Amino acid sequence: MIRFLFGRTAGRLLSLAVIAAVALGAFWFFAIREDNDAQKEAAAVTEEVRKAANATPTAAVNTPAAGTARPATAAVTQAVAAASTIGSASYSIVQGQSSAWYLAPEKLASLPTSSVAKGTTNDVKGEFHFTADGLDAAKPTTFTVGLASLKSNESRRDQRAQGALETSRFPTATFTATKLTGMPKEFNATDALMQLTGILDLHGVKREVTWELKVKKDGDILSGLGTTKFKYSDFGINKPDIAGFVTVEPEVTIQVQLFAKQG
Repeated sequence: MIRFLFGRTAGRLLSLAVIAAVALGAFWFFAIREDNDAQKEAAAVTEEVRKAANATPTAAVNTPAAGTARPATAAVTQAVAAASTIGSASYSIVQGQSSAWYLAPEKLASLPTSSVAKGTTNDVKGEFHFTADGLDAAKPTTFTVGLASLKSNESRRDQRAQGALETSRFPTATFTATKLTGMPKEFNATDALMQLTGILDLHGVKREVTWELKVKKDGDILSGLGTTKFKYSDFGINKPDIAGFVTVEPEVTIQVQLFAKQG
């Protein structure tokens, strides 16, 4: 009798465990799971960005009527609108319009399907200083991201991320550039591809990283998309797993979309 009752109890517990696992899996798949792709190109400069930057848009070009000679000044204006050299100039990040985010592949232990979680913050500030050949060595090119405001579509994921990053101790991440390669002679409406190398100060650890940088220029505003990857362990960060439930891949992708105004 005791064995019979024990067997029935064990069976019920096993059934409940299976049901709970299925329920958790369904909840993760439909409520928590995300599918996010990396951004591919620098974003366009919108009127909202211009307003935030109090910037001047690129001047419109008036096309002369058919059969009318094009004034030399119009040709020059059109050339300037199409392509613009940087030269020696400084740019300040447009706060509130620039953003940074992580793309973290994660997988539910009981399911074969993985997903990519995304957490974003608009707390980004910094400055870029250029010469005609690259970075201005006399002025630091740097940007800082506030980590405590990173948000995804799930508050529990955000709590795990904040815990892994220890944002109470290390509330920001700062990148200081040391080298820029691939600097074009001029920028226009299409992305120029460059590599920006420097020191990332994250979670109390400083390591060299390189960003793939795509930059376009519109008026006096630069739009830049930066992408880099690293392992959590590179910066002493514990992966934000949930034991027995969600496993996070060891490598994370970081992207920044920066708008920076000249002056």
